[in-house]
Amino acid sequence: MDSAIIPEGIVNYTELTKSYMGVLYSPKFAQFLNTTQTGYAHSSSGTEINLLLKTLFTSLCFCTVQLTCFCFFRSIFKFLYQPRCYCVPVNQRMDPLPRGFLTWVMPTIKCSNGFYLSMGLDTYFFVRYISILLLFFIVIGSLNMIVLIPINLSGNSDYSEAATGLDKLSLSNISISNVHKLNAHFVMSLITIGFFHWLIIYEFNSFVIIRLSYLLSQKHENSITSRTLLLTNVPNNLKDKNILTKVFDVIPGGIKNIWFVHDFSVIEDDVRMIKVALDYLEEAHTIYFRKFIKSKFKVSLFGKGSRNIDDTIIQKYIKVDFEPRLCPKFYPPIFIGPYEIPKVNRRIRFKLPGFLRILLCQKKVNMFDWSIEVLNSRFDSLDYQKLLLTKDQLLKHNKIIVEFNTQNGASIAHQCLLSQTQGTLDTSFSEIKPNDILWNNLDRTNSFVCLIEKYFVTIAFIGIILLYIVPVSFIGLVSQMPLLTELMPFLSWLYKLPEEVRETISSFMPSLLLSILTEIVMITFRFLTYFKGKLTGAELELDLQTWYFSFLFVQQFLVVTISSSVTVIFKQILDQPTSIPILLATNLPKAATFFFQYISLKAFAFCGTNFLRIDQLILYHTLYKLRDRTPRQKFHRLTNLPTIKWGSTFPAYSVYGSIGIAYSIISPLISVFIIFILSLALLYYKYALKYIYSHLNQSETQGKLYPIALLHLYTGIYCLEGCLIGIFFLSKNETGSCTMRIQGWIMIFILLATIFGHNTIYNRYVEHFSYLPILEDKQYKDWQSTFDESNDRIATRTGCPDLSHKSMIYLHPAFKFEYPKLWLPSDPFGIAISNINYIQSRVPKLMDGCTRGASITFKNDNARDYKIKVSEAPPDYR
Repeated sequence: MDSAIIPEGIVNYTELTKSYMGVLYSPKFAQFLNTTQTGYAHSSSGTEINLLLKTLFTSLCFCTVQLTCFCFFRSIFKFLYQPRCYCVPVNQRMDPLPRGFLTWVMPTIKCSNGFYLSMGLDTYFFVRYISILLLFFIVIGSLNMIVLIPINLSGNSDYSEAATGLDKLSLSNISISNVHKLNAHFVMSLITIGFFHWLIIYEFNSFVIIRLSYLLSQKHENSITSRTLLLTNVPNNLKDKNILTKVFDVIPGGIKNIWFVHDFSVIEDDVRMIKVALDYLEEAHTIYFRKFIKSKFKVSLFGKGSRNIDDTIIQKYIKVDFEPRLCPKFYPPIFIGPYEIPKVNRRIRFKLPGFLRILLCQKKVNMFDWSIEVLNSRFDSLDYQKLLLTKDQLLKHNKIIVEFNTQNGASIAHQCLLSQTQGTLDTSFSEIKPNDILWNNLDRTNSFVCLIEKYFVTIAFIGIILLYIVPVSFIGLVSQMPLLTELMPFLSWLYKLPEEVRETISSFMPSLLLSILTEIVMITFRFLTYFKGKLTGAELELDLQTWYFSFLFVQQFLVVTISSSVTVIFKQILDQPTSIPILLATNLPKAATFFFQYISLKAFAFCGTNFLRIDQLILYHTLYKLRDRTPRQKFHRLTNLPTIKWGSTFPAYSVYGSIGIAYSIISPLISVFIIFILSLALLYYKYALKYIYSHLNQSETQGKLYPIALLHLYTGIYCLEGCLIGIFFLSKNETGSCTMRIQGWIMIFILLATIFGHNTIYNRYVEHFSYLPILEDKQYKDWQSTFDESNDRIATRTGCPDLSHKSMIYLHPAFKFEYPKLWLPSDPFGIAISNINYIQSRVPKLMDGCTRGASITFKNDNARDYKIKVSEAPPDYR
């Protein structure tokens, strides 16, 4: 098959590059941007198996070393690799894994997907998503490889025109004389597309049953979140509980409680300063204790070379009074703001390091005195703000949170148009978790400026996707060493390296750098999504999922396979929409080998890095030892388990699935690499979700991410069908006639049917994403009993409190803030008790301070080398 056939009239890519690069255009820069505009993945076309193995060998070695270290360290650093077994309350702990090098593997593999229901629907459906993708590629991938690889391998009778390297195993090896062999690809594509749709429909049915069964389960129905709605754009005449109660009397069951969103700017700042001052106050004790030891017992406390304290000396100094002369002095941090920006309706605040006070010629202050002064003043302000709240004298924003008496009542209100006036009570959000509310967005008025800000962020997303050509072009330089050294002469030393090393660098580095750039973009997208005005973390995750998938698919697939510029792709699509199949057919087969190595490198990097957690391992032995200056700080670090942001996790695997589907017929060998990365991902997440990550997901979407992820897989189907259409119409025999024309027309019909099916599936199930049914059937009841048992188990394990009767649950956290309790580490001299008494005498509201569950010890004769031990939670948590 002559894959170089391109229809006439294609735009001049060089001139187009000049037009959109403008003043930046130069001969070298044009070469740098690859003016041929072909995706740099084409450079991997024809790669031999031995070169691929060389490229992967380095990553395999790193991955093996990291996994070996993980297996060795797992039983040593249990707080790092099994924190859910040790660093959470007893009733929340998982059963520890047995000691041993590989004893963790089988228990992880055998853990059923149903176990993860207790961690929320998002977690369960993600594990299910990976499992379903794995099933699809095992079944379809194996079938396509068995049938198509032998046909591809024997598809070229003319050695001079034969494909090279791994391309011999792909459709690219079918010669003109063997065009008829493409009929096998046509049949297998129908089987692949048919099986895909059967799986999608099955999963959508399962999703609806499982999700609605969970929402209708007795445990969830009794929870406050099931009966609560967040309403926006509340007019001033309705900002009264009595009036709102009458308005909602038409809803079956009526309402139980209403929370207004009060102005929290002052009290929020008070709580923030109280927490900062408390940290400095407790840190001051540690510094004071070290100075006390150094000044009083420099000679007598420790014997030479001894690590133990003499008991007689302890008795001598067991009663110690507070000595102001030993109090440390420091530059307190500089707090700027909060300042209101009226036009954008936002508040800004900054915290600058205290050493900048040197520039202002300020003197150091006593850490104890500064902290005590801040605490006293902020406690008074905190009490005053709470008093204003009780008197209903705080400003009310135009959002309210309403708790209905029944789940059905909340569901009916959620589906109703609540006001005849446009722009009033026009948006409602259900299943709102108190800790998931984005309060700084909630207190904003829905003004025209907010709308402009929202669309500005959208434009920024589009701009990032389009302009990503610049960093991608730099990545392409790494694989073009002559051009790289021409532009950057200081890198000429690369030519001194052995040829095999240079080849490995050229093949390995682009994939690595592309992964790093992708991570940076993900962080940027998450940051910008916040400014779209989303009111909850769940809504933010749902919006981020779509945008991040769009970015990944365009940049990790379209750009590297078709063109190095998104602008060129869009330009050709707009000029000649019918050329899309030709565009796909002439580019996708050439990029297959690139994805073999790209996906393999991603799998090795993901597996080794995530299992070993090298960043946390290094931080534990370096930065954390410096930062853990108080028991409270150490407790928070140990017990604040990492969480997963599903909005940016689902898209990564949707892209892998789409790439695998797009190449499932073109180059069936891709299934081996997709199965490999999915298997490693499933092993890691089943282990990490059970033993490492927090079981609490504050931004729970109740599974809404899953159907979106399934629909994203259609991009792979569309690319597959479009590519096959182009291939069938381009394929000609020795006489020049198109013998696959009929198959091409059938594939066009299949494409139209896929679009129709895609739209039908979405419209059929979309209502189930947000609404509850009135009628139930046996399937729902079967799953409901499963969820009730699961909920009982998780409630017992986690000790989840019943929040249904807490009248302050949906107030801003600052209004619920209670006076903290001082927590100092115990010592054999009673210094902590002395300081607690001194501090509480100056800050009367810091009552019930204690040393229980924390202690401080010295490792050797040096007072600087100390260790803080924590065995219980702070008194505030008890």
